[in-house]
Amino acid sequence: MTRRGKTPAVIYAPGALGTGLGKTANDLVIYSGGERFRIVAVIDPEHAGKDAGHVVGVGRRGIPVVGSLEEALHGDPEAFIIGAATVGGYIPDGWKKDIIRSLELGMTVYNGLHHFLSEDPEAVEAARRGGGRIVDIRKPDRSRLRIWSGEVLSTPGPRILVAGTDCETGKNIASMEIYLELKRRGVRACLIGTGQTMLLLGARGMVVDAVPSDFVAGVVEGYIVEAFREGCEAVVVEGQAAVTHPAYGHVSLGILRGASPTHIVLAHAAGRRTRTAFPQRMPLTDPRLEYEVLKLLNPYPGCRLAGMTLDTHMLGREEAEEAVRMAERVYGVPVADPIRHGVSRIVDSILG
Repeated sequence: MTRRGKTPAVIYAPGALGTGLGKTANDLVIYSGGERFRIVAVIDPEHAGKDAGHVVGVGRRGIPVVGSLEEALHGDPEAFIIGAATVGGYIPDGWKKDIIRSLELGMTVYNGLHHFLSEDPEAVEAARRGGGRIVDIRKPDRSRLRIWSGEVLSTPGPRILVAGTDCETGKNIASMEIYLELKRRGVRACLIGTGQTMLLLGARGMVVDAVPSDFVAGVVEGYIVEAFREGCEAVVVEGQAAVTHPAYGHVSLGILRGASPTHIVLAHAAGRRTRTAFPQRMPLTDPRLEYEVLKLLNPYPGCRLAGMTLDTHMLGREEAEEAVRMAERVYGVPVADPIRHGVSRIVDSILG
């Protein structure tokens, strides 16, 4: 650990920084490593020489993009974070040599892919030789597996679920911004992560798409109950996908029931009409219907829609402002792009 207790880390995102496949890298850049890491470089040969913040679209962050691991070593990283996703969660052959090299150099490799490096003989041997460590973020902690009991319904403060209308609608950013805004107001807030990116940013939780389906709701419930017992006054829960999504909705439903939210914030992408990254051009569910389904399936009967976040990064400033105004007229709740506008009004709604 170095200054302020943050571990110096390099993010590995070849060909992915600033794209949907680089979501983990993007969010780590936006939040400068979150509460756990100090990012010293991002490896992406396509953008070498640039500032990572400029590539992601949030302005200068002072994080250089480099073309190779050897260049990244000038920042003396202690951690190597795989910040890019692959279809199917496998590790490409071209990535393996850099992962092995990092382990041989004694670094901790954080891996959020479905391919568990702790079960890869070559990686395990490299870690043994060099004193490196493997952290498979997706590997579930079986000691925390439990069935939902309803205990969450008796917790004392707001349980805020950031749900989505689809994949890639900005739920990570919305969750983080709401959590940070609550803390700025003096609320002892806790953040429950359900995906690898939020856990890397410092949230407590587990990657729920790797949890056996019977236990998803119970695992989420367990983290929330624990957070309130430890003195949290409000809990923000990161959602996944959308409860109406035919491919991933079962994961979303487990999170919904585990959180049993008192408040829902719905994350939507401006102008999107069909589901993203899906082989068929499947129509997107109307956000009003998405919320009605969430409300119907929520074990807590008094839930309310506290606001909507709108991802407007594909729009110009004036178009984005109009999209927000229109959404507020249609849905009757505070709406904001968290990056452009912040979430102050949405948090007002939650606390009001």
